[in-house]
Amino acid sequence: MFKKLLIANRGEIAARVARACSALGITSVAVYSDADRQALHVRACDESYYIGPAPAAESYLRGDKIIEVALAASCDAIHPGYGFLSENARFAQAVLDAGLAWVGPSPEAISLMGSKIESKRLAERNGVPVVPGYFGDEQSIDRLVSEAGRVGFPLLVKASAGGGGKGMRVVEQPSVLVEAIEGAQREALAAFGDRSVMLEKYLAEPRHIEVQVLGDQHGNLIHLGERDCSIQRRHQKVVEESPSPAIDNEIRARITSSALALARAAGYTNAGTVEFIFQGGEYYFLEMNTRLQVEHPVTEEAIGFDIVQAQIRVAAGERFALDQESVHFGKHAIEVRLYAEDPERGFLPSTGTITQLSARIGPNIRIDAGVDRGDAISPYYDPMIAKIIASGEDRSEAIRAMRDALGSLELRGLNTNLDFLRWLVAHPQFESGDFSTRFIERYYTPGAFAAPPIEILVGGAAILTLAPSHKDVKDPWTNIAWRQAQQQIPCRFQVEGRTYHALLSRISGQESRWQANISQGDTAIYDGSLDIDLPYDAVATGSFSGQAASIRLRFDGNDALRNVILAGRGDCECTLAWQGREYVVRQAPPVSTETLSTVIHVRDEDTLESPMPGKVLKVLAKPGDTVSEDQPLVIIEAMKMEFTVRAPHDGIVAAMHYKAGDQVSVGDILAEMEK
Repeated sequence: MFKKLLIANRGEIAARVARACSALGITSVAVYSDADRQALHVRACDESYYIGPAPAAESYLRGDKIIEVALAASCDAIHPGYGFLSENARFAQAVLDAGLAWVGPSPEAISLMGSKIESKRLAERNGVPVVPGYFGDEQSIDRLVSEAGRVGFPLLVKASAGGGGKGMRVVEQPSVLVEAIEGAQREALAAFGDRSVMLEKYLAEPRHIEVQVLGDQHGNLIHLGERDCSIQRRHQKVVEESPSPAIDNEIRARITSSALALARAAGYTNAGTVEFIFQGGEYYFLEMNTRLQVEHPVTEEAIGFDIVQAQIRVAAGERFALDQESVHFGKHAIEVRLYAEDPERGFLPSTGTITQLSARIGPNIRIDAGVDRGDAISPYYDPMIAKIIASGEDRSEAIRAMRDALGSLELRGLNTNLDFLRWLVAHPQFESGDFSTRFIERYYTPGAFAAPPIEILVGGAAILTLAPSHKDVKDPWTNIAWRQAQQQIPCRFQVEGRTYHALLSRISGQESRWQANISQGDTAIYDGSLDIDLPYDAVATGSFSGQAASIRLRFDGNDALRNVILAGRGDCECTLAWQGREYVVRQAPPVSTETLSTVIHVRDEDTLESPMPGKVLKVLAKPGDTVSEDQPLVIIEAMKMEFTVRAPHDGIVAAMHYKAGDQVSVGDILAEMEK
């Protein structure tokens, strides 16, 4: 077994490999960039070494520097994790040439299966069904356009190398084909150093099913069942589970046999994943990922097997301690990916510092995190914060465990997809197990999960309604004149930009019991009794003075709002923290023309703002150019993805404020137009 192993990666996967090293008695070595000097993966390893500036091309993609560090630190092996150099055959060969062990498949297998084109050809030769498409070497625009006409629309333009949704475009009609091809080629070249693309027929409602395979250096090859990774956004997985709710034993036998046949044909060793799309009872080979997958924990929890430790043992020359007959699903496991991104703005990545990160972890919950409280999410790397994995004896139990875990998670400091994940796992279509890769496209719209929970609405109404506005009132709960005067109190308040109406009526003869009616427009939200136990200091003057206090509310006989935190913000405004999320509750202004003019903001259609922090990759227009509506003007790159800013209307470009290579922040004015 190895004595010392360098982890050529960062974030949660580097911390995950470090845990496996610790379990095997191996010294773990981290590498870090300027942005990661105090990162969690650095703290998780036994040793750490600096390798360069924050941009990945100057640090984590510097294979020569990483090998130099490994040799200087007297390491025996390098584990690449996933992403970065994990599927780079030249780097794998360089590691071996330096006399180090490579924790992964052979460079030959990486080269063969890392090319989506070559791997599809191999699949066809070995009887594995593939999606109709074009996988040729000729990459001219004319040839690709011609082949697209043969394949038919809609179709996918996909990078031949790499994965993770990068270099991928869905093309619905011929008019945008060339733009999609050029964008995919550019993104593929930046991410993988290879601009080759292929074309595939786009299936309307497929599921994404993948099979985990594992081979040792002694000719043993097994599968560890399948994972269902159908719920995706921008072709990147968001939720994974194992086993798939869509696969029966007959299909499972067929699809796993195909995966093993392909892996054997490639002479595959170590861990890898054979990916398929599945629709109408038929499956088609997509690609093989010649590395550890982000979603490997769901297989580990479902099967009860440590894949990362097995990877290291295989690289050290050991035989499997597990045979195919011993592989069975002991549990159902579900994983969600917690990202620093804003679902309300098209899932654009976000940056910032995590001010709070905690969760209630039960026996069926596992969290693989790449950051901790106080850590910053930068624009240089993937925006994933953590993976939450829930398991159970069956799928229903796993879903319940996941809902509890997400409900208890407290995460503050930046925009994340936490509320989106809570919405998703509570959605009846997800619970049914009947969904496709278009789940998010079909069921999610901005604002779908924005309605505050009833606890916040009732609590906010109670606090704002029963906080006297005059400063000379002492304790409102003991002041007889105030209590007698306030028998029925109306209130208009806002949460998440929505306005609600509340009417609290005192129930005769009871000190702190009220009847509460809350509505939004013509829709009744709540109508029931309300028992209130509010600390006097928090509400007596209507000014919360920056203090935090504990609130206890009972409504409909349920002690539903125990230990909710009230944080001061100022007159007629408070912050309630409930299930890990903060909600600002404020008195709504009176309705008038004057106030409406101050709260309604009309977007300036002649000003194009940056939707995200990142680097300007390409400027496609110059001042004086006449452009048409939806024409691409600026391409921004951040967190390994491209985003195109387009003209909002026909007009003339009045100004372009940035050039290629410039860094921009959210809201920076990229360009100005005039009609």
